[in-house]
Amino acid sequence: MTRPEIDDKTLLAAALAGLLPDDPPGSARAGALRTHILDAARRSRTQVVRAEEGEWTPFVPGIHIKTLRRDPHSSTQTSLWRIEPGAVIPPHPHASEEECLVLSGSVVHDGVEYHTGDYLLAAPGERHKAFTSPDGALLMIRGELLPDPARVRALLENPQDA
Repeated sequence: MTRPEIDDKTLLAAALAGLLPDDPPGSARAGALRTHILDAARRSRTQVVRAEEGEWTPFVPGIHIKTLRRDPHSSTQTSLWRIEPGAVIPPHPHASEEECLVLSGSVVHDGVEYHTGDYLLAAPGERHKAFTSPDGALLMIRGELLPDPARVRALLENPQDA
């Protein structure tokens, strides 16, 4: 009686679980599996977004956001925020931690100005007052998923709908 053929993924999973079949795979198949495993190990898992890639999306007046990473499983995202001179990030709460790094320019929050290289960490539950940027800024922000920009703009135009 011939044994049914086992696909490579099943054989690999069995090997990793210590459940190899009684008859090991032939040398050609073992070599192919070894090559497959080594190729997968060499592949970079680094995600790259080049400076010229991605889309700058209008968020609120004077602010455009470029998403670098969005992870719906952890409900987080990393993005760049390009803030025009005089633009305002409206007051907002934080359901989870948010990290902000000023890459260029400056922002003012609660009377304190933050410059290139400054890092801010907002704790869960914190409610920010408005941020302003007198001369413009570029920020990298890692935090919770942002709401749909169209909804945010609509709420700013009609706060009674909030």
